[in-house]
Amino acid sequence: MIIQISFPAPQIAAILHYLSNHNLGNRGFEDGNARKQEVGLIGELAVYNYLHGEYPDLTAKKDGFDGGYDLIFDGKKIDVKTMERKSYVKPNYVNNFYTMQQGHDADLIMFCSYHSLHNILEICGWLPKSELATRGVYYAAGSKRLRTDGTCFTFRQNNYEVEAKDLEAISDLKFKKSL
Repeated sequence: MIIQISFPAPQIAAILHYLSNHNLGNRGFEDGNARKQEVGLIGELAVYNYLHGEYPDLTAKKDGFDGGYDLIFDGKKIDVKTMERKSYVKPNYVNNFYTMQQGHDADLIMFCSYHSLHNILEICGWLPKSELATRGVYYAAGSKRLRTDGTCFTFRQNNYEVEAKDLEAISDLKFKKSL
C-alpha cells in the first residue's frame, strides 16, 4: 500500500537552506545535482518522520557520503531512494536501484516518489537489499529500455527496476517493530 504525504513547506525551506551550505554528493560519480539532493532529502525526511514521529535535525547531518544508508529504524539501516515524478505512482511503476550501491551498508531499501506538481511524497514500499535480484529486473549499463508510453531511454549504470506492487508496505515495517 502506497502512503501519500503532503510535504510541509517549512521542511522544504529547511532542506533548501541546508543544501545552500552543504553538498551530499561527494562520491565522485552519480552524485546528484542540487535538485536531486533536494528530492532525496524530501524522501529521507518524510520516511524518518513517518517511522519516528518527528523530523530529524538537518544540522546534525554531515556532508558527503553517508555510508550507504539514510536512517536507522528498529536496528535496520535503511537507504531511501526517491524519484521525482509528475504523476502518482501506479502498481506497475518502477523504482530504480543502481547496482554500484549494492555494497553499501544498508539492510533495507525504501522507495519513494515525489510528485513535484502537487508536493506529495509517496512512500511506495521497501524490500531487503538482499532481495533486489529476485524482486527486480536487471538492466546492464547501455541497455535500452522501452517505457509503456512508447518513449525509450538508455541506462547509464547497471540497474535494478522493482515494480511498486512487488514492494512491502511501510506499514508492515512499523508493525514488525511493535511485535
